[in-house]
Amino acid sequence: MSYTPGPAPSSRPSRSTASTFTALGVLVALNVGAFAIQLASSPFDDTLDGSLAEHGGLNGWEVDHGDWYRIFTSAFLHANAAHLFGNLVALVILGGVLTLAAGPLRMVLVYATGLLGSAFSVLAFAPETLTVGASGAIFGLAGGALVVGWRQRRVLLLIFAAGWTVYALSSTLFVPGISQAGHLGGLVAGGIAGWLLVGERAQLRSESAAAGLVAALLVALFVGALVV
Repeated sequence: MSYTPGPAPSSRPSRSTASTFTALGVLVALNVGAFAIQLASSPFDDTLDGSLAEHGGLNGWEVDHGDWYRIFTSAFLHANAAHLFGNLVALVILGGVLTLAAGPLRMVLVYATGLLGSAFSVLAFAPETLTVGASGAIFGLAGGALVVGWRQRRVLLLIFAAGWTVYALSSTLFVPGISQAGHLGGLVAGGIAGWLLVGERAQLRSESAAAGLVAALLVALFVGALVV
């Protein structure tokens, strides 16, 4: 009996592995690209005072007067490089963990839900502030990972997500300029999305079923953010 060996293993990630993290890479690129535009548009100003943040940051009065797009643009703008870097580290870690646990599409669904849940919470409880940053959406990833880990009894996922959440909330609790409303809104909304991802017998729903359920939640959050 003859034996034909397969191809030698490669140190490079396989195409399937690389494509798994494409969605996460796109989210990172969007945040970095938006910050680069901020710097280019206001090179001599603090980025939070620059025109892009002024015209793209989340503020209740502006949204009430027709700038609904701020609900989305604010989540990709940042106050400074340190703000961006901290959020990118958390995004890569939590986004990577949830991608491995539930797949890239479900990760993006949870991220989007955290984004809109954060915006809704800010507009409901702190509408007078100018809010920018991806942290609300990132807290959404934490909330999604918490619920998926709990419902599927993935102990390591649950412990990691819970530990990160406790640390992130406690370390910023008394820091001025931090949007606690945005963080908590994103966390809760992401948790709801995580619940919708898991169906009967603690199995992940199909991507189409998950997308349909979360899409309905996204519409509700967006409409709520407009009318709150």
